[in-house]
Amino acid sequence: MKFRWYDLIIIIGIIIGTLILSAFIYINPTKGEMKYMVVKKENEEIYRLNLGTILDEVTITIDGKVTEMTLVCDKDGCYVLHSGCPDQVCVERGKIIDSGDLPIICMPNEISISIIYE
Repeated sequence: MKFRWYDLIIIIGIIIGTLILSAFIYINPTKGEMKYMVVKKENEEIYRLNLGTILDEVTITIDGKVTEMTLVCDKDGCYVLHSGCPDQVCVERGKIIDSGDLPIICMPNEISISIIYE
């Protein structure tokens, strides 16, 4: 088969299409949306905080099913500072900063903390 001039046009079109698609995938689609920290207890939302409005760190105390939890939030995300549960997995989880991060879950208290965009 012989290489023709329109084969070159097709190849260039595929390359340009791939570059445009890569740019759309790379760009964060949540820009301009509000970033919230959401706390759910027993799968029901009990607290929501707009992280874009925070100027300094905010400390929040949540009553869990078993014990209290202390959350620390700033404009970037949040983490569990203290929990009275025995295993401390939620404390060791560290800070969540984006909606793609796995949520912080405290099984004894039946609490989950996640980041969402709206």
